[in-house]
This record gives sequence, structure tokens and C-alpha cells, in this order.
Amino acid sequence: MFDISKLFGFEKITIFALVILSSFLFFKNYTLTLENENLKLKSLHLNSEINVFKDKLKEQNKAIEKLKIELKPKEVLKEVLKVDKVFIKDKSCQSELNAYKELFNILGSKQ
Repeated sequence: MFDISKLFGFEKITIFALVILSSFLFFKNYTLTLENENLKLKSLHLNSEINVFKDKLKEQNKAIEKLKIELKPKEVLKEVLKVDKVFIKDKSCQSELNAYKELFNILGSKQ
């Protein structure tokens, strides 16, 4: 079998192997550095997009707040309570007309 160590010597083979190993590690380090820089740029880009989305979400929430309707408890007007006191005696048109006239007079006098 062919023995390289007899042809070149052990020291030369070791130095050659170390040079090849260091070259491999140098290029691997270089590629990983480039990949790291690329990932940092992607991270900055995504963070800026997230900030844009957060700002848009704040704007939408403000718009939604403006559109909200505040519901207040229903107040019972005094005029409505007085309307409960109007009684219609029978179903004739005249008595209904008199009841409505009285109602309008009560409501009209309060304004």
C-alpha cells in the first residue's frame, strides 16, 4: 500500500491538514457571519413591520372608540307619568279625542 508519510513527512502532512482545517473553519465562520447579518436585517425589518401594525391597530381602536355609543339608563319623564293618569271612559270617538287633547295640553304646557 502507498504510504504518504514516507513521501512528505509527518510534519508536512500535519501542517497541510491544519491549513485545510483552518481554511474550512474560516469559510464556515464567514458564511455564518453573513447569515447572522442577514438574520439581523430580517429581524429589524420584521420589528419595523410590527411597529407599523401596532400603530395601525391603535388608530383602529381609536376609531372604534369614537364609534361606540354610550348607553345611558332610560329616564322616565314626568310627562309620561302624568299620561298614565289619563283615563278614557269609553270607546267613543269624543272621549278619545278629549283624552288626547288633555294629553297634548299637558305636554305642551311643560315646554
